[in-house]
Amino acid sequence: MDNILKKMIFKEDASVEDAVECCLSGSKKVAFCVNNKGELLGLLTEGDLLRILKSGASLKDKVVKFINRNPITVSEDLSITEAKKMLGNRIQIIPRIDKSGRLTGYIDMASYEYGFINIKNKTIMILGLGYVGLTLGLVMADSGYYVKGFDINKKLMKKLEDKESPFFENGLQDLIDEHIGNRFKLINSPTNNIADVFIITVGTPIDRHTKEPKMDMIRAAANTVGRILSKDNIVILRSTVMVGTTRDIVIPELEKTSGMKVGKDFFVAFCFERTAEGRALQELRMLPQIIGGYDEKSCEIASRLFNEYTPTIIKVDSLEVAELCKLMENCYRDVRFAFANQIAMLAEKIGINIHKAIEAVNLNYQRNSIPKPSPGVGGPCLTKDPYILNKVFERNGMKADLLLAARSINESIVEAIPLRCDNMLKIAGKTLINANVFIIGFAFKGEPETSDLRDSTSLWFLDSLKKYTKNIKGYDPVVPSDHIAALGVKIADVEDGFKDADAVFIMNNHRSYLRWNIDKLISKMNKPALFFDSWHVFSKRNMSQYKDIIYSSVGLG
Repeated sequence: MDNILKKMIFKEDASVEDAVECCLSGSKKVAFCVNNKGELLGLLTEGDLLRILKSGASLKDKVVKFINRNPITVSEDLSITEAKKMLGNRIQIIPRIDKSGRLTGYIDMASYEYGFINIKNKTIMILGLGYVGLTLGLVMADSGYYVKGFDINKKLMKKLEDKESPFFENGLQDLIDEHIGNRFKLINSPTNNIADVFIITVGTPIDRHTKEPKMDMIRAAANTVGRILSKDNIVILRSTVMVGTTRDIVIPELEKTSGMKVGKDFFVAFCFERTAEGRALQELRMLPQIIGGYDEKSCEIASRLFNEYTPTIIKVDSLEVAELCKLMENCYRDVRFAFANQIAMLAEKIGINIHKAIEAVNLNYQRNSIPKPSPGVGGPCLTKDPYILNKVFERNGMKADLLLAARSINESIVEAIPLRCDNMLKIAGKTLINANVFIIGFAFKGEPETSDLRDSTSLWFLDSLKKYTKNIKGYDPVVPSDHIAALGVKIADVEDGFKDADAVFIMNNHRSYLRWNIDKLISKMNKPALFFDSWHVFSKRNMSQYKDIIYSSVGLG
């Protein structure tokens, strides 16, 4: 029995004054009467006591004769969800009793079980400090949680120890400076009793040949947690996985290594991340959090945990529903982008500006939201999640033709760019063979800005371009120069890159490009020259004014 409940209890020999003290000591304005065995005899509300005193009763009178002896009660075995259904305008609080009638607690709209009422007092352990884990941990620390973080990547841990951001994310460095070593402690080796909440955020890459998800890191993380798991802890999986992974892989691993049973000794939930790189710190506090639990208790605890910093919690029926929700989100976006990209390829063939066509059909027509075409769709999520969902289809004897077709379109569109541009240059009396080329934008996207090179379509483009020329300079507003140099590209600033270039390729949509003095930059090119603006960043400029400059884009016929 917790201290708050103890203050709300008076014995059967208590006076009215004692009952008033109990009632006023708690925020619920309710007091419970018990006998020497702890059995519930009745209760009194603040309103009851006012009526008693108004009727002329003395503060010294025995209060037991005034109590409500027939309050609605619930068994301690009844779930919180079912008990809350009994609450309403007339019933604000319900005593919880055991099989012997002893008072063990109470239910109200703010009730949570298993010691997680004061959730902010619980220590959180995050396994995996990449984009997902680090941003989550820092936002939770910033929200008042005490967080511990662990990653097997020793170079990453060293960077964080030195308070050096391992990747670019708006606002990340400020949170690192404030919380690393304070509310966010870095752990070299997880040990027993290290945390109350364990959040697994490790990656789930796919095999490049079989397209099967690699579960090694998930299993290893679950094994690590299982070895240090304590009773009433909760484990939350936040990685993108195949439907059934939490129940079929994570839970058995936790039970095997801990010797405990899920739902009885510890709790499990699947609560996936939904943020966009470049906006993660803001979106963690804004976006609804979808939660699927092993059982109702798991779902309640996870909901309470995330509700401390994000305003909207969406509970779904099971772990599997939540796992599918994550895959649905990313695969839906990949299919939408593929539609725009396939139409863009048609527009190039028949001489149409697809950008103007898309603007026309979207304008003031709410049923349309066709996205801009792009030089393929890359990044660490959309390049693998369709293959993960496809495996779910396959294991259920089905085909995911739409998903695979969309992924094929989004992977192939970038490969066609060098050949198309070579043909355009040939018309002007040049060729891409041995041309001086300047690539701008290596991160997989520019808006919102990120330094992430993982599965960037710019790298796919670079591989294709190297078949034509080795004279390649490169620039990105955010990606560190040494990362670009490691790709076999000569580092250049914007002006140096444009100077004597036969072809310039803008490969992502960073907003800083619009601040350039484009007139000055184009004047430095080796004309006739190609200016390939793959994202149509300069679409509002009159690019036709530049003599001997071939301006083109994805979807521009």
